[in-house]
Amino acid sequence: MLILISWQTIAIILPPGDTASAVSPLAYRALSQLPSGTQSPAKAKPYPRRPFKLRDRVPPNSSFYQFRERLKQAIRERNAKFIRAMADPNIKITFGSPIPFSSLKFDDSNSLSWKRLERIMSIGCTPYEAPAGVKLDAYQCPHVSQASLGDPFTDVYIVGENINVRAQPRNDSQVIGVLSDEVVKSDPSGFSRLTQQQRQEQQTFEGWQPIITPTGQRGYVSSRYAYYPAGYRARFENKQGQWKMTVFIAGD
Repeated sequence: MLILISWQTIAIILPPGDTASAVSPLAYRALSQLPSGTQSPAKAKPYPRRPFKLRDRVPPNSSFYQFRERLKQAIRERNAKFIRAMADPNIKITFGSPIPFSSLKFDDSNSLSWKRLERIMSIGCTPYEAPAGVKLDAYQCPHVSQASLGDPFTDVYIVGENINVRAQPRNDSQVIGVLSDEVVKSDPSGFSRLTQQQRQEQQTFEGWQPIITPTGQRGYVSSRYAYYPAGYRARFENKQGQWKMTVFIAGD
């Protein structure tokens, strides 16, 4: 999943009610097997609905809550100085050979890194589930990244109520279904119908996620409301009273 780190895209916030999909590691693997323009089958096999409501688990007025508010403000202002200051010197941004934090290009207000960070901080966070024997005062964002209901690479968590599923990856496409706070299946075959640009926008607000609804309908949802546990996430640790971002990564 290292290649996810290097993609450069631009994100645009979509109107509420639709979804822009996060890039699925499974969908990425399908890219080499499915030619552009391949048509998805009309319908897939139905499966039981899986309601799953995720909640923000950051206590109001806690130290991390206050830090997160400052971080959100810095993201809105594209304050690169704040981001550099809160990034841990040993921050992990790849599963491969270490690369410098500067490669994320936060000094460029249009860089993909801003868009990805903005998206993952737009929903809730949860205390980090550290390995056995390790004690950390840490949070992980988004909370979806620690959900363990099923497969982190093929499950798509719909975060929000009455989210439109569209027939095509466009805001003006026909609405073929509505989803609310539930887990659905990804649709690798639908990934082949995306343009190259849309494939690169999978983990930004302007992307579209190919999914299969519980009724077997194939469609697309906006990544403002569609998340993979194995998608981009950030971890923040309290180090000597200061919150530091120690992980900013996708994959597993």
